Amino acid sequence: MFGNSLMHSVLPENRTSRGLNTSGDAVMKWDLPTLLQPVQGRKRFHQPLARYSSFRIGGPADALVLVEDIENLKTLQAIAREHDIPLFILGGGSNLLIRDGGIRGIVIAMRGTFRTYQVEPCTDEPANGCPGAEVQAGVGCSLSRLAMQLAQQSWSGLEFAYGIPGTLGGAMIMNAGTHLGDLSQVLISARVLLPHGRVDVIPSRDLGLRYRGSSYPAASIILGATLQVWRGDRDTIESTMRESNERRQRTQPLWLPNAGSIFKNPPGTAAARLIDELGLKGTRMGGAMISPVHANFLVNVDRAKATDVEALIQLIRTRVYEAYGIELEPEVRIVGEEG
Repeated sequence: MFGNSLMHSVLPENRTSRGLNTSGDAVMKWDLPTLLQPVQGRKRFHQPLARYSSFRIGGPADALVLVEDIENLKTLQAIAREHDIPLFILGGGSNLLIRDGGIRGIVIAMRGTFRTYQVEPCTDEPANGCPGAEVQAGVGCSLSRLAMQLAQQSWSGLEFAYGIPGTLGGAMIMNAGTHLGDLSQVLISARVLLPHGRVDVIPSRDLGLRYRGSSYPAASIILGATLQVWRGDRDTIESTMRESNERRQRTQPLWLPNAGSIFKNPPGTAAARLIDELGLKGTRMGGAMISPVHANFLVNVDRAKATDVEALIQLIRTRVYEAYGIELEPEVRIVGEEG
């Protein structure tokens, strides 16, 4: 699901990421420690990304920058544009498979003000069509935590989101949802940073929201959202959320590292049912396995590599196509370079 990932690339054109030295080892193209000096916040170089992924898989980022506010994000964006450095925005790391070679350029994790939210109640009387409240939320907010905190204030609308891993930003890109609904039902607008530093607000109707997908402006960076919520009964809201999460706990292998649903459901059927009918549950390659609990989940059972997961994805797609003539479309996003 949020993950995934908030997770999108802002790639300059015609770029090469790395060269090779005489021994064949990868060499960083850019002097990132020097170039990133004007950017405030925590910076880590050659940082392994496995700990930032719900799969617990992923090679190193050339640079990982934890950005605290919009001004430093703009500074970082300008540096990347000037020096032709690719940016990758990392949310909660769910719905994401980072390859073993890692990610070239700069990986950005939104922190600080991007993890805050504010509820703005409607001032009109309910009889005049008062909709409840609008929530101004930063892209780095945990989607599930936001849903719970709003429920505790008796705000309804995000019941579907409780238990979905990852951030609001990832949910905005994926139009994340469950059997209770999806983000398109409450998203009023998105705030984005356009490629040359201008902030724009885009109504949800212009975002191309669809089943597990969206169409944000190319090379833009999502900053946050305006969400619609309504007054409700706290006990009823929390009960709905609790029942949904208990269902998730029963039917998904949440105790093992995973990236959520691997494939989108094809029209008229469920990817898990197709995989299960082929007897593929429990199939293992390296340290990755098709979950015996839920066939549309791949789990990291023993220090899996990205290549193990990709091999299982290819196996499933091939077998399903041969049996049913259906091409499964991955929901998980695969990024980075091969190890």
